[in-house]
Amino acid sequence: MNNKNEIIYVNMLGEFSITIGSQTIMDRNNQSKKPWSLLEYLITFRDRNIPVEELIDLFWKDEASNNPAGALKTLMFRVRKLLDPLGVPPQDLITQNRKAYGWTKELTTITDTDRFEDLCLRSEATDINSEECLTLCLEAVALYKGNFLPKSEWESWVVPIHTYYHTLYQNLIHRTLLLLDEQKDYPTIIDVCQQAIAIDQYEEDAHYYLIYALYQSGNQYMAMEHYQHVNDMFYNEFAITPSARFKELYKLISDKKHGITMDLSTIQETLMEGAKEKGAFCCEPSVFRDVYQLETRAIERTGDSIFLCLITISNLKGELLKPSVQTRAMDELGESIRTSLRRGDIYSRYSVSQYLMLLPTATYENGEMVLKRIIQNFKKAYSRKDLSITYSLQSIIPS
Repeated sequence: MNNKNEIIYVNMLGEFSITIGSQTIMDRNNQSKKPWSLLEYLITFRDRNIPVEELIDLFWKDEASNNPAGALKTLMFRVRKLLDPLGVPPQDLITQNRKAYGWTKELTTITDTDRFEDLCLRSEATDINSEECLTLCLEAVALYKGNFLPKSEWESWVVPIHTYYHTLYQNLIHRTLLLLDEQKDYPTIIDVCQQAIAIDQYEEDAHYYLIYALYQSGNQYMAMEHYQHVNDMFYNEFAITPSARFKELYKLISDKKHGITMDLSTIQETLMEGAKEKGAFCCEPSVFRDVYQLETRAIERTGDSIFLCLITISNLKGELLKPSVQTRAMDELGESIRTSLRRGDIYSRYSVSQYLMLLPTATYENGEMVLKRIIQNFKKAYSRKDLSITYSLQSIIPS
């Protein structure tokens, strides 16, 4: 072999590519999936020779073939054609004997997965200081361009390996953000969080620290916007409300205290931020609860009549709608509530299919009229015969 000094670099995190010298091949399209999958398998398990029977079982287990051994030889020929542009004879890269195939052990192969794993494990060592640990963490974060072999992520042999590296990555992100928070390096926290969210949009730690870092960097409006985005996303996808720590974070970022001021005009401007929107006031469930408790105290003194209203959307059997329909229907219903109520009224999304409202009104009948108007406006905007809207209302009892 005349290429013993060559080093093979392989990326498998976020994409699959092989580089030797200045030549690179990568799977940039969905054609010829099976040759690429076989190449991925050979490199992933490059520490051993893989029996022919194992490869046949992997690629033709669910397919009828009169000559699976011949089919494997044909597939291997296609794999070697993929390797041609690298400038090293393909027979030097894929070894073969009568009963097994394997990836070359004569040339050094360096993979991003091995480097990533090594960095993660070194950063977990107990004999290094926080500065050394953070350096290793940031290097590992930069290396993780995406999940393991994303174009093959549903292959049965890929799933456990994908899970292993993704778990390493989640622990790495948590460790990195804690270290950056200790240093109050908010710009880097924002960068790390945005990268993590691009890879996994449901990475809760990344969303939490992104909101916090935006706030600490003086971008309160962006922090509030992202908090609302995360709240809506988890609600729509998983029908869950924010965790306790997210609620505490909301209290922090919604309380704009930038030192002491004696200027009431400035304070009023701060208090009125976002108050120019038309229609009723939509708020978080925790804020709705606070307003409700305040109203129960107020009516002890005033004797006013205020009704708590619940409006629910479902299919004709009283069951939850399909997720895509549910999301659209709840958005339209929320808009109908906002535009049908007065600016002084308050409402909140209570569950995946329900809204709560507080209606200051003299009688039960007046409350019903308001709810019927909301439903009528909803049906004008979103007419589906397979939807059912029900409501109930009850007078608030003084505390």
